[in-house]
Amino acid sequence: MTTPPVQQDENPDDPDPARSSQTLAAFSGQVQRRLGLETPSEAEVLVRSTLNELGKTVSQGLAQDLTVSLPPELSAELRAQRPKDDAARAVSKEAFVDAVSGHVGSVDAEEVERQVEQVLRLLREWLPEDQVDRTLEQLPGDLVALMR
Repeated sequence: MTTPPVQQDENPDDPDPARSSQTLAAFSGQVQRRLGLETPSEAEVLVRSTLNELGKTVSQGLAQDLTVSLPPELSAELRAQRPKDDAARAVSKEAFVDAVSGHVGSVDAEEVERQVEQVLRLLREWLPEDQVDRTLEQLPGDLVALMR
């Protein structure tokens, strides 16, 4: 199976992240189009899995701050993933991608990494710049590379 190339979000009906209504459908729809995923549910599972893992990685304070900029459905999940302490947790890119791959349709690590990368890059577009900076500060270098 040939992996479709990552597409830029050139759909004129797609909301600009800066002006979006911030809905899960809008966020997942952008992921679906960029990656050429077949169904909205496939994109939603990928988005939820990626952000759930991100929620386990960043500090509780940052997770709380990120929820303001995310669709409400994802905000609650992001907050729920945090352990009770406030510390960020170091995790390798491989462990992060492996955790996401346990929830999505693909078991190909390179494909899942490409998908995670697109979710994190879209997240970066949706977040205010100060939250992007704080998120990047808390992530290990190999995860930062996925978000850039």
